[in-house]
Amino acid sequence: MLRIVSRIINSVQTRERVRFFHLRHTLCSGVFRPEQTCSVSVPGHIPEPQPYVMESRLYTAPPEVRGMTCLDKEAFAQTIVVPALRVPKEVLNKLVKSLKKVALQRPGVTRVVEDTGEGGGKYRLLLLDPASVSSPSSFSDAEAEVLKGLNVAPELQQYELHLSYDNLKTEEVLRAVLPEGQDVTSGFSRVGHIAHLNLRDHQLPYRNLIGQVIMDKNPGVTCVVNKTNIIDSTYRNFKMEVMAGEENMVAKVKENGVTYEFDFSRVYWNPRLSTEHERVVALLKRGDVVLDVFAGVGPFAVPAARRGSTVLANDLNPESYRWLKHNCKLNKEDDPHKDVLERASASIGFPLEGRCSVHLVRNVAPNKEMMCVSFTLPKEVLLSNKSRQTEPPEEPAPKRKKCEETAD
Repeated sequence: MLRIVSRIINSVQTRERVRFFHLRHTLCSGVFRPEQTCSVSVPGHIPEPQPYVMESRLYTAPPEVRGMTCLDKEAFAQTIVVPALRVPKEVLNKLVKSLKKVALQRPGVTRVVEDTGEGGGKYRLLLLDPASVSSPSSFSDAEAEVLKGLNVAPELQQYELHLSYDNLKTEEVLRAVLPEGQDVTSGFSRVGHIAHLNLRDHQLPYRNLIGQVIMDKNPGVTCVVNKTNIIDSTYRNFKMEVMAGEENMVAKVKENGVTYEFDFSRVYWNPRLSTEHERVVALLKRGDVVLDVFAGVGPFAVPAARRGSTVLANDLNPESYRWLKHNCKLNKEDDPHKDVLERASASIGFPLEGRCSVHLVRNVAPNKEMMCVSFTLPKEVLLSNKSRQTEPPEEPAPKRKKCEETAD
């Protein structure tokens, strides 16, 4: 009975706390100055009131860019006011490191600028994120302690910052242009120099603008395509539309240390499968026999052969098969066992086929392996009277001493 009464009391107290917390949230959701706090008396244990911080966006696009289908970069230019600290040059580096959480972070914008005020030659301005710092009380205790230790006044100055299209993020541009409330596409798959998107119907009128923005904001992307149908063909490829950039579909991709080249519009390639390729190939060991009947352009077959497996690979798509053979040559699929055996035989002047064993010591570098040839020295070599004219090995250059000793 006592347990039941206790639970009823606790339940009542919980409801009362929820009601008061809801009231406190309602009161705090009005418009306050950033340094204001709000508190309400609530029975029981209540966390200490926290300063209310008004959410602030650094950049709000001009309304006239909404609905733009042809990119006009100049229309995104804007001048905003951000807080700044006046910092002596001699302590600038230390302070920047300590205030990196509240310093301004914006593509193409330097957070340390010249101070044009009186005596500005001795000072610099550190630009701060207005969403994090709106008054001197916005600094954390640790940050305020650093400011005090470096003798930097926490007073904030206003700095006019000019932002252009180049300083905006992909999502910011697209959110400003596309209809309000609609999904914004900023993610894509990258295949070499090609960015591949799957646009929705409401985004199609803006496809050329989206393609241009993706290309502008991602160095190395020179072609942006949109998939125009599902993958339902026999050869597992799909039709695509070029939204921006060059119409060059031959991509060069490096995955797990292996280089591949292929026509992205005519073969199947999924960059999200790289982890699976690596996992499966890691299960193989030298001497295994692998049958890859859906080889594509070689994401399983080529690395498997590099690990010393014997690989039999084919694909129904003639284009995939053609690029598979090309990628084998591109990554040098020569037999390292046969190569080192021939070189060792030539070195001693006697065929070692069937008289030795060869094994891998280690991978020295990509496409470079250290091999060991073990054999019993043939008596024909040991008792041979033929003198071999060989050049003496070149002596390595002496190592330089880390520090030179000087005489007094």
